[in-house]
Amino acid sequence: MPYESDAPLDDRDTMTGKTSKKPAPADGGYSRLVRMRRLANGLLLAIMVLFVFSHMWEPPGQDWDIHWRFLRAFAEAAMVGGLADWFAVTAIFRHPLGIPIPHTAVIPKNQDRIADAVGRFIADNFLKPSLVAERVKDKDLSEALGKWLAEPVQSTALAGGLVSAIPALLDALDDETVADFLRQQASSAVQGASVAPAFGSVLEALAEQGRHQAVLDALLTRGYRLLEENQELIRDRVRNRSGWLMRFVSADRKVADAVINAVNDLLYEIATQREHPLRQRLNEMVGEFADNLRRDPELQERVGTWIQEAAAHPSVTSAVEAGWVEFKAALRRDCTSPNGRVRNWLQTALTNLGEGLMREPKVRAALNARLKALLVELAARHGEDVAKLVSETIRKWDSQTIVDKLELNVGRDLQYIRLNGTIIGGLVGLVLHVGAEVL
Repeated sequence: MPYESDAPLDDRDTMTGKTSKKPAPADGGYSRLVRMRRLANGLLLAIMVLFVFSHMWEPPGQDWDIHWRFLRAFAEAAMVGGLADWFAVTAIFRHPLGIPIPHTAVIPKNQDRIADAVGRFIADNFLKPSLVAERVKDKDLSEALGKWLAEPVQSTALAGGLVSAIPALLDALDDETVADFLRQQASSAVQGASVAPAFGSVLEALAEQGRHQAVLDALLTRGYRLLEENQELIRDRVRNRSGWLMRFVSADRKVADAVINAVNDLLYEIATQREHPLRQRLNEMVGEFADNLRRDPELQERVGTWIQEAAAHPSVTSAVEAGWVEFKAALRRDCTSPNGRVRNWLQTALTNLGEGLMREPKVRAALNARLKALLVELAARHGEDVAKLVSETIRKWDSQTIVDKLELNVGRDLQYIRLNGTIIGGLVGLVLHVGAEVL
């Protein structure tokens, strides 16, 4: 009895029709396909039994003769129609009964042609720039985007999805490769004399705002402490350079104390008096140094060399590596936390972006123009690439995968065709028999 297997689609061999004993997948679409196939097979089997019975046994008496001929004609035609449709439906997906009859197993044999046709269909009907431009011409894309982002549920879900992808991205990065990249970037950033003018501009801006005064105060405080900590050293140096007479009358100690007190008073005056001449002179020196950094090529070259040497120092490279490791660990901890800062910041930013788009018609209009132009440009630039990707993907599929996908989607309708073919074939045979009897 030629009928299709009821085994799972994924386990049926394309050419032979043989099946494995794996359980059928728990899929509603597949279950409906199996039921329809069993119904079509059952009807065909019933018609074949009726055909055999009608030819092997005849009812006694003449009264049943004409009716029995009608039944026999119906069974013959229905069996022919059912078998023909079974063959046609089966031949689309596989060789009937595993026999390599020409022009059967149409889909597996034409996989490459189907792949090209699907890719071309997508390119011609969905990704043509003119079609894309026509479809988005009257669409307010930014308004739809704004409404979607303004919903806290949507922005929270999007932020969560983006943040959850960060740990996987960090895992994909090799620490040594990233550290080497950062070292190279740091080295490239300080190469040449361009660093010195930039540093000079920054220093000049800080000086104009008086921010350098804090550094000067810190230096003065440190100088005062050094003086306090090294008073005995100063006294020893003065004693060593004094004559025996000064040491005899202890004049060396008085001189040393006088020097220490004088320097101490000077530092105190500079630290407490903003208008002190030496502080003013130091301010001028800072300005001159900043100006020289921006204008003196020789100083620029020296400073650039110092910075390059400092950037290449092992302690700096080690600090870069340690900084990356710590940053990676901190970012991972934050991303895995339900209330992480990155998650909350991103969610708030997305919501604010959506609300901002809703409030600003001019911004939406400008964004719409750019989005529409971008979509058309992407279609023109990558439409053929998408079509090619679809075609190559289908080409790489196993032929059984294609058969299963198509049969799962259109198989039920094809089984209806088998049912209709069986019933309509029988009715047609009955009509022809009636016509023959009348003639």
